[in-house]
Amino acid sequence: MTVVRWVVTALVVAGTIAWTFPDPLAGLAGALAGLLLELTLAQAGLALGAVLFGLRVTHVIIGVGGELKSWTRTHQRIVLRTLPVLATIGITGLKPGVRRRTVLTGAFAILLCAVVAAATWLATGAAFGKGLALATTACFLLQLVPVEKPGHTSLGWFVFGLPKLTGRRLGELEARPQVVAGMDAYHRGDLDEAERIHEELVRDHPDLLTVVGLKVVTACAREQYLEALQTVVGLSGRRDLGTREMAFVMATTAAVAVAAVEAGQFPAEVGLETAKSMLANAYEAGYPKHRSNGVLAVIALIEGDTAKARQLAGYAAESSENALDRADELITIARAWMADGNNAKARELTAEATGLAGWSPRVAATRARLEIS
Repeated sequence: MTVVRWVVTALVVAGTIAWTFPDPLAGLAGALAGLLLELTLAQAGLALGAVLFGLRVTHVIIGVGGELKSWTRTHQRIVLRTLPVLATIGITGLKPGVRRRTVLTGAFAILLCAVVAAATWLATGAAFGKGLALATTACFLLQLVPVEKPGHTSLGWFVFGLPKLTGRRLGELEARPQVVAGMDAYHRGDLDEAERIHEELVRDHPDLLTVVGLKVVTACAREQYLEALQTVVGLSGRRDLGTREMAFVMATTAAVAVAAVEAGQFPAEVGLETAKSMLANAYEAGYPKHRSNGVLAVIALIEGDTAKARQLAGYAAESSENALDRADELITIARAWMADGNNAKARELTAEATGLAGWSPRVAATRARLEIS
């Protein structure tokens, strides 16, 4: 698919230059605007569709660059970046009929993109409009190709791929509302409720990856890292997991191994090597490298590279998708400052993390250490 994107991009550039001669710069400016417009519309369409058809918008990240302003709640995070172009959103199911609701959401986004792409052809009287129309249309057509990877899901997959799901993967989707209820309990620190929901789920859906994931996160929240590690490692032998799912399994294995090392429950020489190996395998399977910044930050912290730990955890905090994730990254930064003897800075970060997820054992332990010091 990457090759196809590059080929289409080359054709749009060449077509724009040829069509807009002798003013190709205006045409190329229009093409860039069209690309940004259509990519943003795809995310906006998903967000609006989610609201219309009963899905939850879990996070909205607007723009690129450093974080300018953010609003964080337990189940939703909104981030405004310094350069407000492009956007990324996350959606999940809250009510029964998740597949139908998600297909309708994807169809709504496609309709919105199609209408705007068609409208751009009304502006082809100028060189800028010609480039705008070409790029917008090409981007829209690429969005129709069904693609589902660890870091990207196209609009076409929601409409053309999702209806074909069967078996366990369909079960994962339809069980989403109950799994989300368990994850909600976990995110607010109600671990007893999260475990109760897991017990209900495992009776009917013992093989679902999301159900296993709920067990892993609650075990980690109980600081039972070796149990969590054993659970997630057990998934590696399953034959029913696709490449995308295995990428997430390997990335999760790395994260749990690092947490176990940091907590003193697993030998560093074994745990860190395992984590690095798992991340390398996850990258090969298509896992986006930027999503592992938080894990890499803790590895750097354990290895004594506090500056790198702060930098990576800072990136992870800015791109975090919920309150608990942001709190965890802030604690990594705080611990790096503590290692460098700057407890005042660590207290500031820990105070923010406490406001986001004060129940987290990692947050609580850091706060306790700072109170003693």
